[in-house]
Amino acid sequence: MFNSSFLRRGIGVCFFPIALFPPIARAQESLDVERYVEIVRRSHPAGRQAKAHEAAALAERRGAGLFSDPIIEYSHSRASIEGLRATERGFAVTQVLPWPGWRSAEVRVSEKAGDGWRAAGQALLWDVEVEARHAFSRLVESYALVEIERSAEADARSLRDVVGRRVDLGESRESDRLRANVQWMRQQTALDAAEREATSAERIVRALAVAPLPESLILRSEAWTPPLLTESLTLKARLDRNPGLRSAQADAQREEALLSLALARRRPELELSLFRGQEFDKTSTGLSFGLRVPLWNANRGEIARAEAAAAVSNAIVARTRVEMETMLDALGKDLDVAGRQARTLYNDILPAATASLKLVRFSYEEGETSLLDLLDAQRTWRDTQREAIQARLSLARAVAEIQRLVGPDFNPWSVKR
Repeated sequence: MFNSSFLRRGIGVCFFPIALFPPIARAQESLDVERYVEIVRRSHPAGRQAKAHEAAALAERRGAGLFSDPIIEYSHSRASIEGLRATERGFAVTQVLPWPGWRSAEVRVSEKAGDGWRAAGQALLWDVEVEARHAFSRLVESYALVEIERSAEADARSLRDVVGRRVDLGESRESDRLRANVQWMRQQTALDAAEREATSAERIVRALAVAPLPESLILRSEAWTPPLLTESLTLKARLDRNPGLRSAQADAQREEALLSLALARRRPELELSLFRGQEFDKTSTGLSFGLRVPLWNANRGEIARAEAAAAVSNAIVARTRVEMETMLDALGKDLDVAGRQARTLYNDILPAATASLKLVRFSYEEGETSLLDLLDAQRTWRDTQREAIQARLSLARAVAEIQRLVGPDFNPWSVKR
């Protein structure tokens, strides 16, 4: 008769929850994606780099709109007239006074430069958080695939043993033993590949965390639910938050502010000097004014360069937005396809494959079907499980790519967008 322990284990595997794989041990607190992302935020160098970018933004603002430093002059000389000698001294302080409008233009230049620094820092945080979420999803799915391959290898080994005993008793053919042995070796190879993938995924998770994680990771993931449909216009409305687009906009606004500053510098500059001089026969104190007249130069070269730079920057902003909207349309389609595929696999195909395996297994136990039918049913069920895992991983990858554009807080499983 068919090995009853193998039958019980096989049926148990049929109902193995593919979405959740919690270990039995409970002494160690499990790690979910939000807790892992918080660890990465706290420990990854990108956080320190983002703080440095914020410091650079504040430094830009701190130096904006300041007057130029005054020029202090001092002279000391000896004079001699008809045998008389005396010391002559002179002291002057000169300050350049910019024309009204200069300071406000310089302040705008510095503010937009600071906005660019902040956007670059925000982009770093977005990237590392998206990478962390995707790495965690990959590790969860890798662990799930290992459990599937491990149970498949155990089933194949048990089936090989059962078929071997049947062959020895003369109840099965030698070719059945060979097929069962080949199936077991194939499952061993698949299990080895899955374990290697899980090891690689775990190394990436630990590397991103920077801070040491427990030696044995206990992951907690949410049960599978289909993602909600996402409107393309809803996603495009979130593009204004994208750090790359904000950085391009800040650069364009900075170039426009530099153009305003270049235009303002066509106006005259006023130099104010306060002086005091002690000469041989007199002491003088006075105030002098100087005016730089934009007659020959009129800052024409700088204005032309600033106009060209502003035009280029505005074109970059428009191009960046078009590229992001186009990419978002493609990623939205990928997300929809991945979601539909995963939904079909989990809701329709996987339950059907499970029911089919149970039926064929029972028929084989009763001697009503061949070993080939059982192996084929097992292979179909395992392939369906693997496809379901790959569908979830593809879905996680599509979500990660959209999050790079609209923000790590985007969640297609939530009503809030």
